[in-house]
Amino acid sequence: MCHYQVSVIPSPTTSCLFIDGLVGNTAPVLTSSKPTTEEKPWFLGYDYDESEIVFTVDANVKGGTLRALVERCTLHDALDTTFVNNFLLTYRSFTTSEEFLNLLFKRFQVQPPPGLTAEEMEIWRSKKQKPIQLRVFNIIKQWLESIYHEDDDAGLLNRLHEFIRTTMSPHLKTVSLLKLIEKRQTKTNDYTLRKLVRNIKQEAPPSIMPKNLKKLKFLDIDPTEFARQLTIMDSGLYNKITPVECLNKAWSNKENSCAVNIKAMIEISNHLTHWVIESILQEKVPHKRAHLIRHFVAIADRCMSLNNYNSLMAILAGLNSAPIHRLKRTWELIPTKSTVVLDMLKARMNQTKNFSTYREGLHSIDPPCVPFLGVYLTDLTFIDDGNPDKLPGTDLINFSKYSKCADVITEIQQYQKLPYCLTTVPQIKLFLERNLQGGRDVQDLYNMSLNMEPREREDEKIARLLHESGFL
Repeated sequence: MCHYQVSVIPSPTTSCLFIDGLVGNTAPVLTSSKPTTEEKPWFLGYDYDESEIVFTVDANVKGGTLRALVERCTLHDALDTTFVNNFLLTYRSFTTSEEFLNLLFKRFQVQPPPGLTAEEMEIWRSKKQKPIQLRVFNIIKQWLESIYHEDDDAGLLNRLHEFIRTTMSPHLKTVSLLKLIEKRQTKTNDYTLRKLVRNIKQEAPPSIMPKNLKKLKFLDIDPTEFARQLTIMDSGLYNKITPVECLNKAWSNKENSCAVNIKAMIEISNHLTHWVIESILQEKVPHKRAHLIRHFVAIADRCMSLNNYNSLMAILAGLNSAPIHRLKRTWELIPTKSTVVLDMLKARMNQTKNFSTYREGLHSIDPPCVPFLGVYLTDLTFIDDGNPDKLPGTDLINFSKYSKCADVITEIQQYQKLPYCLTTVPQIKLFLERNLQGGRDVQDLYNMSLNMEPREREDEKIARLLHESGFL
């Protein structure tokens, strides 16, 4: 069975701009990121005050009031798809879905300024009112397709349905929006309603089955197949991560239930690391411990071949841990071939310069892929801790901060687009579930390591090596 996931990055063409066939028209496309300065009739100006929004030197939105930011999403004469996407990905950091929808409802019902002539009113309706209403239509469509979050937003669907039916329908063809609401009300577990992305030419490779499935032992499982099963497990969680899980360090709050997939990935990674350590330490004989290490190195290598950097990092963390790293007698028995592979894997995942080698490699690979989630969580933490929520000295939302968060979320989503085509082996899946349950704490594991190989003075080590070589 192939494990297909869903694309969660909305295409500007399909979700922001394109509604031909749905409403029979499109709003003007992007002309500039910053409001245009060309001459236009006074009644076609922007509704927000200039003091409500601030731009960077390269014309990106730096900060603004919530009202101004929502208006920027729905301008009648310009569209910045990057800004819209960034806003939708992060708005829950500084407002609620209810308040956001209220502002969209108000925006859809935009009113003309008083005193317009009949000719000016016609221009206003065609050049401002209708484009704004189309923008609002598109925003709601994108929100329902890709941003809606069951726990936060389910209570808003009835009110949204009523607004679309009574207020939007007289102006636009809204059947598609009403159908999206119906789908949301029935498919409560789906984060995105977008179609599956799949390669119909791709077939899952044949599984490498252990000889004895009834009495399954770790060393009997082929490293490639073990890495595949880890990848199925990891990618299944990674592809369920939603934008709201990435906001406000939700994963670090034990009482916050919204970051369930990130928390699950962290937990499984930690359990995998602990299992690597504990399984090695359970062997009393050095050459058996060495055999296990070789097997884990082979699995880590296959994880990298599968672009599963999350499991790769968890295994390396176990092999690099103090209880395992200090087992010099065991490491002396590891063949050169395995140590060369391990050194290569360590170099690829080296933390120097904020994982620069890993990042460069990640951006050059062909998906599917499971990135090392820890890098993204570190980036989001630095952004959240290092930037104020409001622009200094103002009450304006610091949108530059949230744009940086959106950049990270967008990259997370990038690797959710293409699924792995791998087959679950139920027996290996059950083996993983049984073993990745956590275990002894770090101090207990270190004490086990000391019992296995007590600390040696240099003269004791020399004497031991001579003895093992047959000289003494």
